Amino acid sequence: MIPLAWLEQECGGPVDPAALLDHLHESGARAGLHADRVVEVLPPPELAHLGSVRGLAAEVRARNAAGPTAPQRSAPQRSAPPRSVPLPDGLALTAEDGLPGRVAAALVRLPGEVRLPGAAADRLRAAGVPLTGTVADLAAYVGFETGQPLGAADAGGLDLTGLRLGSAGPAGPADPAGPPPGTLLLRAGGRTVAVLGRDAPATAVPADGRDTLVWAWWLDPAAAHPDPDGPPAVRGHDPGSCDRAVARLAELVTDWAGGTVTAAGGAGASAPAPSVLRPDPAELRRLVDPDLDLATLAALLTAGGAVVAPPEEGRPLHVTVPAARPDLDGVPALAGEAARVRGYPTLPRRLPPSAAGPWPDRARLLRRGLTTAALRRGLQQVTTPVLLRAGEPLGAVGTAPAAEPVTVHGRAGLRAMRVRGSLLPGLLDVAGRALRRAGAAHVFEVGQVPRSAGLGDESWRFAAVLAGAVAPPSLVEPRPRTSGFADLNGLLRTAAAAADHEAFELTPEPHAEFAADASFTVRVRGAAVGRAGILSEETAALADAAGERVCCAELDLDLLGGPVPLPPTVRIPDPLPPPAFNVSVVVPEAVSAGEVLRAVARAGGTEEWRVAVKDLLQGGQVPPGHLSLTVRAEFLRTDDGPLREDRRRRREAVLRELADRGWSGR
Repeated sequence: MIPLAWLEQECGGPVDPAALLDHLHESGARAGLHADRVVEVLPPPELAHLGSVRGLAAEVRARNAAGPTAPQRSAPQRSAPPRSVPLPDGLALTAEDGLPGRVAAALVRLPGEVRLPGAAADRLRAAGVPLTGTVADLAAYVGFETGQPLGAADAGGLDLTGLRLGSAGPAGPADPAGPPPGTLLLRAGGRTVAVLGRDAPATAVPADGRDTLVWAWWLDPAAAHPDPDGPPAVRGHDPGSCDRAVARLAELVTDWAGGTVTAAGGAGASAPAPSVLRPDPAELRRLVDPDLDLATLAALLTAGGAVVAPPEEGRPLHVTVPAARPDLDGVPALAGEAARVRGYPTLPRRLPPSAAGPWPDRARLLRRGLTTAALRRGLQQVTTPVLLRAGEPLGAVGTAPAAEPVTVHGRAGLRAMRVRGSLLPGLLDVAGRALRRAGAAHVFEVGQVPRSAGLGDESWRFAAVLAGAVAPPSLVEPRPRTSGFADLNGLLRTAAAAADHEAFELTPEPHAEFAADASFTVRVRGAAVGRAGILSEETAALADAAGERVCCAELDLDLLGGPVPLPPTVRIPDPLPPPAFNVSVVVPEAVSAGEVLRAVARAGGTEEWRVAVKDLLQGGQVPPGHLSLTVRAEFLRTDDGPLREDRRRRREAVLRELADRGWSGR
């Protein structure tokens, strides 16, 4: 909820509500107008700045060339609203040192009953706020406008000379149910006027000419103590928000109730000082638009809320960022702000789908992910034969018992062959040879296995075999550690992560090729997707691995699913570094490094901030009482000649300058 009066004050001129709503809708924000004086904005995540007065004002100024906003021709002409009259001082309000909060207060006097305009009264009634005809109605309305909680109390019984913002101490025996320690309190003498952090409605003080104390508070989100009986108490964007809310309330006291404001004051945390940045205009141009001139670039940053000193060609900009824009903290943020104001607020984070060809499907992404995961765990990828001899001892390993073997018909040399029904036979044959020659086997395969003799009726499988030594001997373990089921379980966890699953479920179930006490079915959400276990002694002997502990696993990738494909991301390539040259200079110890850098920059025709010391030597071949500085100087090209000649010319100019100063350089 942003009052148009505040928006017009921030913009420095009248704002046409219809044009403002049109712009917000074009930007992708949901917006509406309430009572012709308050705009309600629901911005999308990428345009969150539209939800604040300053951010919306920056958009309005940018739409109107960073000048006062003029209404459209069809709208009635209005003069610019006057600036808020400064509140009178005189309300003494102090605060303890270092408190993470602020209070602003004012002393007002209402001559009679408060009658809100019809639209404002209807808004409070719709929100369920009872109208009292007192200053509480004004406080509730300003709270709806600003999101800032306000309070009010009769000033007749308060010590206005002892108003103080403090923190609550430990609860004593007289008041065990007092506020928690550290809670911020507004006190008047020895009386607690308000506990800050609790959104209690303002007291309905009778409007009969008596003095009324009104206040608003702000708490630092990083250090505020929340109310234990409610949500965290974080109110306001900055310490000045409570002062602005009190000023708005004082304005309504004068305009709507015919009252007067006697005194005002504030205490506590103050607004942080603005930060100063000195960005390189060339870097900003590269990120926004290389063809931008300095004046336009400065105007874009000014429209975003920063203060830019008159720019000078060849020198960094002097940008003062207000405390209300902590997001503008460097060159990338400034470039993004300038691009947004210039007209690029909805750049997509990802490229749209390609119409030239299909994206990688889930099955392909899954196979690629499993292959990468297995390789990173140190396994070797192999490709085993698809055809096995009918009398192969390992031919039936891993094949479902009821599966009909797919035989080969045709040439005489292939009549005794059958198509593999699992990846394990070929992997076990490779593992047996590796164990005999190297004493270890850590292999895997990703391949296809037919489900039937039908054309194309195949499924992709992932199988792995771990056997033999996995770690060399050491002082702690004189003998090499051999593979165990824990190593296979770790591989399965990695495979689950590659398939976008938290973990596999291992259910003990018998399989013909595995030992009875180490045979499992691999499941995902209760559905079987493969098998895992340790080979039985009989099966290990068939694989020429008698006496070895051979851990195996096989997964059906068609049952496993896969990760969801993502569109390709946009990556802007990093720019090439600027050209540079190096010089080494020997100077007396009394000469400062800054003097050397200034001399190199001046003679090399570059800026001082582009010159830096890269190395420092003392002693050895360096004469006593001297230092050897290695200086690197970057520069920007000023002509289209050969780069090597430009670099040599600049370096020779630096060497001549060093010689004129009596320094040794090379």
